[in-house]
Order: sequence, then structure tokens, then C-alpha cells
Amino acid sequence: MTKYKRSINKIIHDKLTGQISDDELKQFQEWINSSPENKTNYDQLLNETGLSNRYRQYAAIDAERARKLFNKTHHDSYQLMWRKTLRYAAVLLLVIAGASIWLLKNNKVTHRPEISHETMVAMLRSQNMGKQHATLILPNGKKVNLQTLSAANKTVQKVEVVSDNSQTTKTEENSNRLMTQGDSEYWVTLDDGTRVHLNYSTTLKYPVHFSDDKRTVYLEGEAYFYVAKDSKRPFYVETPNGTVREYGTSFNVNTNDGSGKTKVVLVEGSISVITGQGNEYKIKPGEMAVMQSASQQVQINKVDVDIYIAWNSGRFIFDNCPLEKLMTTIARWYGKNIIFMSNDIKQMCYTGDIDRYSSISLVLKAIKNVTGLEIENTQNKIIVKKSSSND
Repeated sequence: MTKYKRSINKIIHDKLTGQISDDELKQFQEWINSSPENKTNYDQLLNETGLSNRYRQYAAIDAERARKLFNKTHHDSYQLMWRKTLRYAAVLLLVIAGASIWLLKNNKVTHRPEISHETMVAMLRSQNMGKQHATLILPNGKKVNLQTLSAANKTVQKVEVVSDNSQTTKTEENSNRLMTQGDSEYWVTLDDGTRVHLNYSTTLKYPVHFSDDKRTVYLEGEAYFYVAKDSKRPFYVETPNGTVREYGTSFNVNTNDGSGKTKVVLVEGSISVITGQGNEYKIKPGEMAVMQSASQQVQINKVDVDIYIAWNSGRFIFDNCPLEKLMTTIARWYGKNIIFMSNDIKQMCYTGDIDRYSSISLVLKAIKNVTGLEIENTQNKIIVKKSSSND
């Protein structure tokens, strides 16, 4: 499988933590110098999040050295007091343990999933680009436009209620429906703390509150799930081709690749897929399950996970991808129409790693350099044709 360079989001993260290598620093400078927009976005990212100062503080702390110094300086005077403290602490721990057991028996316990620093950087860059917007349809049928934008030193959540004089058909009782368009994505946190990243052209239907025995959502499109762990309530993702069942993990589900199938890629944890006939198949991390309702069959294979989940952290990865499919994806993401001046170039294949949040001019330049084609970017369309030098 093709090996790709690290994404710019990872490189930004390593720069902030002081772990960046000389080669990565060179890549970072090339990215900054390639466009004034990149430098502006990077500077804005630092100002908005305070990441630079926080990482400097972390780098200045050497916890192990501080502990040894403290013990050496204060060992004698604190030894007696420490022994007394341990006796009281043991009694306190017994009380806490008893209370914890009672809470576990009488309450639903969920553990909110962790989001990586790289993904957080991608989220902020998406906001800077204005990509975080969706339409929410409430249980009563009312439509609400949602948009998350980045301002100078704050994140602004815009909520606009759309008035509609026509009679609106109500959605399923007590369920919300969240939809993204072809040029947008959106992050949503569900009732249990589960976080879902919706890719473009995706619809997620989910209840306002989950039931006491299970958590079920319905997906058409593509989404990345960070599921909150809950030992008593399994999490289900229903799709047109079958159901995904899991107990607390992260995975990608895609019904939107044009094949009429559902592709489920497991990143970590343990999940299973269930056909419409009720047959259940478990998959392991690093595997992809492909479901199709017509055949009721499930194919499970080892895959390069990064290719299928790169979009979640701000990248487009294409591996020997036909140019027609690649350019359709790019055009949709940037709100353009795509025009090929000849049919034979549609089947040309492209392999590469593209920054999802770069300007369209830089993206098209990268594709042009690899393919040797002429690519023209107008106000509302992208025109692809053979280079005149090759005619």
C-alpha cells in the first residue's frame, strides 16, 4: 500500500509540542510559504486556542525531576506525617469504593470519548474555512440552520431558525435529523456524550434522549463515530444495508461512495455488523466490513485504515483513484461544478495526500503538477483538459 507523508495537522501539533523534526519543519515552512492564507490561518489558530502558550508550559514541566527533588528536600520532615495520612486515606478509600459500587449498580455510567490533538487542530481549521454548517430538523419539523465560525479570539455558534409557511412533515417522534450539504461537514455531541463527525452530503437521525437499554442512530452518508462507553447500553448505527453494533470505540461508516453498499472501518475497539436477516459478523481493528442489502452478504478484509478515515483529521487520501472520482469529490467540497473536456482523461489515476482545508488553488495546483493536465478554476466550475503541449 502506498505510504504517505504526515498530514499538516500532525506537523502543526508536533511544532506546538516542540517535537517537530528538521524534515517536518521544512514541510511546515513550505506549507506556510505556499500561500498567505496558510500563514493567516495558522496565526489565527494560535490566537484562538492559546495552544502555543499551553504547550510551552507543558514542555517546561519535568514532573519526574520535580518529584525527586521534593523527596530529597523534604523526606525526613514529611515521613511521619505521610504515614499518618496513609492510614486516614485507606479508610477514605473504603468509603469511596462502597459509594462507587452503589452508583454503578443504580445508574447508567458513560465515559466520554477522547479526541486527539490532531483532530482538534482539524476541527479548528475547518471552522476557519467556514465548513462547519448543517441543517437541523427538530422533532416538531422546524428547521434550524447551524454554523460554527471562528472569530478573532472566540468561536461563534450561529443558529438561524428558518421560517416556513408551508406545512412541514414531522420527523419521527422525539428524533432530530441533522443534514450536511456537499460542501460542508459538522460535529455533533449526542445525549450520551458520543461525538459524531458528519462528512459532506450526510444525514444523521438520532433521538433527543437515548433509551435506558440501547442507543440507536440512523445514518445515510459518511460519519466518524467516537462512541461513549456504556456497559449497559450498546450503540447501534442503522444504515440502508445493515446495522453496526458496538460497545465504546471509534469507527467510520460510509454509505455514500456510489456503490450502493455500506463500508464500516474499525479503528479501535470491538464492533460487529448485522445484516437485515439478523446474521452478525465481528470485525477487528484494521478491518473493513462491506454490507449490501440485496445480497445480505458481508465481506471482511484487512485495509489501510488511514485511507478511509483521513477525512476525519483534515485530509483527502487518494490511492490509484480515477480522476473522475477525485475531481468530483474536490468540486463538491469546494462548491463547484466539474467539466471534463475529453472522456479519456476521466480514467487517469491519481495517488496522493491532499490537505482538505487548503485553498482550492493550491489543491488544483498539486493535482495539475502530478497529472500534467490543464485545470482551470472559474467562479462556479472547474474545467479539466489535456495540456496543449501534449497535443
